[in-house]
Amino acid sequence: MKSQELIAQEVKKLIETVKTSLSDMKRIALSEAWKILQLAISSVIQIIEAIGKDLSSPDKKKLAMDLLSEFYDKVFLVVDVPVVPNFLEPVIHKYVKAFLMLLVSSTIDSMVTVFRNTGVFEPKRPSVEV
Repeated sequence: MKSQELIAQEVKKLIETVKTSLSDMKRIALSEAWKILQLAISSVIQIIEAIGKDLSSPDKKKLAMDLLSEFYDKVFLVVDVPVVPNFLEPVIHKYVKAFLMLLVSSTIDSMVTVFRNTGVFEPKRPSVEV
């Protein structure tokens, strides 16, 4: 089994765990969705770093973005946005997701840097050509 498939399986377990813990909530506030997404980002990049040793950095980032987009779609059915009437929220749902995914991209870069600088991840080794 390829590392990407193993990573996807682990993230599916994460999605199911979060869905179960949030099962009694019909709506999630935007601020709470962002907090949950930050925890998911941390978990996903750690899973990718642990299993995806054969993946390049751009491949890891793309995989993380795809998996976190799937996470968002499966976990956050309705995000409650302040000052927006409830009947309009489903209409703007895709815009809320697009905005949060922009934040996710930057957060992945920041977390990876912090994890490398603090020793959570091994520092990148320069490639040596022979």
